[in-house]
Amino acid sequence: MDFYSRQVEARRQSRWLVLAFIVAMVAVVLALDLVLFTAFGFAGARHPVDAPLRFVVENPGAALFCTLVVLGVIGAASLFKAAQLREGGGVVARSLGGVRVGRDTGDLKRKRLHNVVEEMSIASGVPMPEIYVLEQESGINAFAAGHTPANAAIAVTQGALDSLSRDELQGVIAHEFSHVLNGDMRLNVQLMGWLFGLFVVALVGRTLLRYAPRGRRASGGLLAAAVAVMVLGYVGMFFARLLQAGVSRQRERLADASGVQFTRNPDGLKGALVKIAGLTEGSKIVGADAEQAAHMLFAPGIKRLFATHPPLAERIRELDPHFDVKRLPAEAARALQAIPAFDEAELAEANVSRAVDVAAGVAGAGRSAAVASTGGARAMAGDAVATAGGAGYSAAVGSHGPRQGSAFAVGGMSSTRPIHADPALVAAQVGHIGTVHIQQARALRVALPAELRDFVETSGRARALVLAMLLSRDPQVRERQLSLLAKSIGASELGEVREAAIHAEALAPMLRLPALLQIFPALRRLPVAHRQSLARAADDLIRADARVEVFEFCLAHLLATLLRDEIEARAPHGNVSLAEAEADIQVLFAAVAGFGTPDERQARMAYEAGMHSVFPMHRPPYAATEDWPRRLADALRRLESLHPFAKKALIEGLVKAIAHDDLLSVSEAELLRTICATLHCPLPPILPGLSGSKPD
Repeated sequence: MDFYSRQVEARRQSRWLVLAFIVAMVAVVLALDLVLFTAFGFAGARHPVDAPLRFVVENPGAALFCTLVVLGVIGAASLFKAAQLREGGGVVARSLGGVRVGRDTGDLKRKRLHNVVEEMSIASGVPMPEIYVLEQESGINAFAAGHTPANAAIAVTQGALDSLSRDELQGVIAHEFSHVLNGDMRLNVQLMGWLFGLFVVALVGRTLLRYAPRGRRASGGLLAAAVAVMVLGYVGMFFARLLQAGVSRQRERLADASGVQFTRNPDGLKGALVKIAGLTEGSKIVGADAEQAAHMLFAPGIKRLFATHPPLAERIRELDPHFDVKRLPAEAARALQAIPAFDEAELAEANVSRAVDVAAGVAGAGRSAAVASTGGARAMAGDAVATAGGAGYSAAVGSHGPRQGSAFAVGGMSSTRPIHADPALVAAQVGHIGTVHIQQARALRVALPAELRDFVETSGRARALVLAMLLSRDPQVRERQLSLLAKSIGASELGEVREAAIHAEALAPMLRLPALLQIFPALRRLPVAHRQSLARAADDLIRADARVEVFEFCLAHLLATLLRDEIEARAPHGNVSLAEAEADIQVLFAAVAGFGTPDERQARMAYEAGMHSVFPMHRPPYAATEDWPRRLADALRRLESLHPFAKKALIEGLVKAIAHDDLLSVSEAELLRTICATLHCPLPPILPGLSGSKPD
């Protein structure tokens, strides 16, 4: 099952859940009505058996009012929770006691976690999620939460950090990233919001029971009603748990399979599950909201009748068919005796971080010298990554960081040697991470300039870096852009942009997209008004000159898309067909065809090659796109609503248009990745051997 099929399946399950939730809500409302109508009609009824029916017949207005009140309570509670969760996965993590982990953490275990998540983000092409540690949880567990990758969060328990090796932690994080890519994360958060309405009935019943008067003079009717409401509330919880179990078990199996597929290392994920079996706390979550989040956890967080996850032994056997389940206790005890060690690369990176921290406190020339002195430590970290499996890292990076246009710096391809590209194979890579992608991502993470670290953790400085990446390298255009910025931001912020520009200029063009995705968590923490002004400022920068660079446009549009997704939490895909989007597809293909060559004949050939794939019978003719930045931005925004299978056909056509000669250059590949990201179809780096080409 590819990315597009998983998106369709998640949408189908979402519709099924809506129907199941409505049925469960109706059942709870009818049961509560029965209790209320019985209580109201019992006193004056000569025949208590027909008291509920008699009350409805004699008091239809009151009966309707009671029903609407019950529906209102359940619906309002669900809407309240859903609105709260729209703020992103961090809300769920914090509700369970999560503490955010920053890139500047000095704790080696948390640094390892941050590195693993960052590598998975770079490899998959999705924004870096916020990272949380559940400090009070000694069991081994984790979860991913959020409506979209733009507002996602990944949380890991302290027990997981203390007990898991790097490979095991990577297996768990790969499992959680599969939830992000498969559409499960959005489904889980929606389910959490809906089910809160069913949980709230039990909470109301418990509250009534707690404060109901007791004793001989107490109102027996009120006490009985409180007990009845609480019991019926637990009927609602029964339905809620049934829905959780129905959704979660199958999606967890798929996430296990995807996690192994991502890392090509079943032993990592298997080792984490084995350790859960041997740990006294297992995977238990003690947080107050554990019940509501049970379906989104890596492993069962609470004991319950309807299990949200397959049994541990079953999951282990699916990862390793030869595993002897009878030996699970002994294997678990032995696995827990091994203390998770830090490899050479991790220790070297810790030295780099400390050196940069010292450099950050030094002013002026002293600071620059101190930053420069970290080069040896960075080289040592790079060598260690190469030893750990970063294929080709040493040859591409050397001892002084990535070279402009080197194979490493552009995601594994040589900027002077285009690769052959099979459109169907490239489209199939959407949402699919391979081991080589993770290896490249680890090398890329190490090679990103350490100086950029100063701009990652602070929202204001992250904003300055984004604006700096959009500054032109033409001095005259840059001055015009800075003049525009001076009208919308303060002098101190403008100074930060100028400082960030020094580091942004040092970035190879193909490193700007990964850099943007890595600083996005800091941008999320900006107030909504500041995020909107950032998007407007970015748009002003790319329009400061008639000559708009393609990648600058894509970077600015991707930023606007991510900020909009983070705020609106909209569904990433719609139901629009290719035929319905013909005009927007024409704009996209004409613009892309014109990017590759100034020759109109070549552009027309590229357009026809791509459009023939999408519309084999009838298609609009090629026409050069006037005012292409505005028209392309509008077209991409509308194309986000395409059906997933329509997006698959569109991406295959884009590959044919961009590489109409069956060759894909680095700049073309990164343009394709940026467009795919704006369409919510994350595409990993396109590497030789993974795109239909023969490896060197």
